[in-house]
Amino acid sequence: MSQHKFRILVADPLSEAGLEQLESAVDAEVAAKAPIDRNAMLEVLPECQAMIVRSSTQVDAEVIDRGQELRVVGRAGVGLDNVDIDHASRRGVLVMNTPGANATATAEHTFALLLALCRKVPIANANVQSGGWDRGRYTGTQLAGKTIGVVGLGRVGRLVAQRAHAFGMHVLGYDPYLAIDAAQELNVELLELDELLPKSDFVSLHAPLTPETQGLLGAPELARVKHGARLINCARGELIDENALAAALDSGRLAGAAIDVFVSEPPVGSPLLGRDDVVLTPHLGAATEEAQRDVSVQIVDQVLAALRDEEYPNAVNLPFVDTGGWSELRPWLDLAERLGRLVGKLADGRLQRVEVEARGSEVAPHAQPLSTALLKGLLTPISAGPVNYINATHLAADRGIEVTRSRRTSAAEYSNLLGCRVETDVGERSVAGTLFHSHPRAVEIDGYHLDAPPVGMVLLVWNRDVPGVVGEVGTLLGQAKVNIAEWRLGRTAPGETALAFINLDSPASISTLEALSAIEGVQAVTQLDFPA
Repeated sequence: MSQHKFRILVADPLSEAGLEQLESAVDAEVAAKAPIDRNAMLEVLPECQAMIVRSSTQVDAEVIDRGQELRVVGRAGVGLDNVDIDHASRRGVLVMNTPGANATATAEHTFALLLALCRKVPIANANVQSGGWDRGRYTGTQLAGKTIGVVGLGRVGRLVAQRAHAFGMHVLGYDPYLAIDAAQELNVELLELDELLPKSDFVSLHAPLTPETQGLLGAPELARVKHGARLINCARGELIDENALAAALDSGRLAGAAIDVFVSEPPVGSPLLGRDDVVLTPHLGAATEEAQRDVSVQIVDQVLAALRDEEYPNAVNLPFVDTGGWSELRPWLDLAERLGRLVGKLADGRLQRVEVEARGSEVAPHAQPLSTALLKGLLTPISAGPVNYINATHLAADRGIEVTRSRRTSAAEYSNLLGCRVETDVGERSVAGTLFHSHPRAVEIDGYHLDAPPVGMVLLVWNRDVPGVVGEVGTLLGQAKVNIAEWRLGRTAPGETALAFINLDSPASISTLEALSAIEGVQAVTQLDFPA
């Protein structure tokens, strides 16, 4: 076994295609796979960099803390109710899901339930199977010409809307985060929930479970539903108050319901059990061979890409939206980390405020991820644990550091420029940088303008701008057998303080730094190492 391989725990079943995809990766291996009980999972977790789950495994604080090397939790599916996202974020663990892989299966199951409910398929089937032929008892209702209200117009909701049009239905929609233009493209009439409910013959739920949507349809909302309407839920059981739903069925307010998800699964003791006006299935929305294959392969691809620092698709706890294009943004993220490390080395005292400014067409749209990368570089040297894009903003907040971002379309003398100013309880420091042919450059340090590569070992020397000082510094480094790779100089005016940014091939010893500080005219000396 190569010690460089990523070890991945597969806590819940994956399809054969997904496991083959994982096992064929040359840089990864399966540390353990389902079936595995919690105790065994906790035993193997400390040596794993990633874990893949479905809905059964609870990724709580204990699990996350046990994964001392854990970097990624991949949820093969949409719902993340079983993952403590907040704790994962504070631990710097990336959480991702696969929201699109089973969308088609769930949309199709929605219509399977809708048609079964409208045409009374389950009870008619039971009648025939038992030898009956009571055709008159099972007259149904058709979809054509009816109105369906789709609550939640994400991936699944949009597919349901498209299929509803194919059945000749009028489609209403409720989604507080969907733009009107997007709804018009779907040919969906966007309404508020209290407007949609009394106008819909069918109400189909496709909203995510959040604190805002939990109990979305309780007794007050169900009382507004059109008399004789039917309700379908293939999203999350907690969206509906099951007791209120049963009451609405008893009163005749609802003519029927089709439910695939429940507050408790299995729904032991649910008031929906044993009713002829309800169609129930055991959470089958994503249960097709194709969806199981696709969701497994997709989560494996995503987890491996994240471990390799290539892409972070469908990450739910990045402090910014991953829109792809990491190959183009990566050099700027690298620059931001280097600038953060630089300004952190310069800043004395307790950090209080960090201001990040992104100027120019290439960097201004990415002010948020760049500020996160800068915080990573700033906090890594002073943090006990790992710092990454996931927890950098949390760590800054925990330290009481105020972070602000600004962006400008113009960068003055540079096409694009990333700047940072930090305030501490003893003063302020500032840095700025840009890319030259994808290579990082520091172009301003505390008002000193220069063109210096923040790479490798760097020596910063502040001195009075008078003859002889530069020569003495170079001579002393030569005597100490420290080779100078590059020397860049910045100054504000002749005769004032100058700043030398010196790239070294090897670090200067403490005694050499002390000797440099003792040179007449040298005001300060700082050495720092920029990781490759």
